[in-house]
Amino acid sequence: MRFFFSTCAALTIAVTVASTLEEPFLSPDLTERSSSPLTGTAVIPAFDLPTLLANAPWTADPAIVETIRTTLALYPLAIDGKNFAALDELFTPDAVANYSAPLNVLTPLSTIESVLESSLAPVTTQHAFATQLIDVLSPVSAFSVTYYTATHFGRGPFLGITATAFGQYQDVWAKQSDASWKITHRNLVYMVSSGTPHKSSPVNGIDAP
Repeated sequence: MRFFFSTCAALTIAVTVASTLEEPFLSPDLTERSSSPLTGTAVIPAFDLPTLLANAPWTADPAIVETIRTTLALYPLAIDGKNFAALDELFTPDAVANYSAPLNVLTPLSTIESVLESSLAPVTTQHAFATQLIDVLSPVSAFSVTYYTATHFGRGPFLGITATAFGQYQDVWAKQSDASWKITHRNLVYMVSSGTPHKSSPVNGIDAP
């Protein structure tokens, strides 16, 4: 079994989901300033992010920003606590997850939850968020970029193996009919990774993505 990227790709999902309220309106200014559309499965290049998120035409309600930040904080709690059913508090039901290789795209959210559960069975995880920017695009849509660190500690036959991924979550949010906010599109960006060597792995215990 390949330890690092099979579990890491499952853990740090890149999800595309359909809103239960409506397809979110996205500012033309925002969508035209990147070579990758916000609602696609391709990540937005890091070079584009500073200008993409600058000078937003919509004045954000601080309460919306805090609601999104609080909702996003549920992700590490659900994953690290292995309460995968709780991901429905974060994502809409018709989820399409861009995990990158080897898991690639999964759909719907129920499949994402089941694949995460099985893929992460051999590890204990610890997630932490760092740099974050939340840009409210309209009364019903928002975009966020969040830096993460995800560390995986092997269990059973993988005891003693540790692998860590560093990257970004690029999320598009939509306001739901119950006034909650959920992710309608997510893309995961791997920036760098590290791991404990393991003799059974062909590349020091870490498979290339």
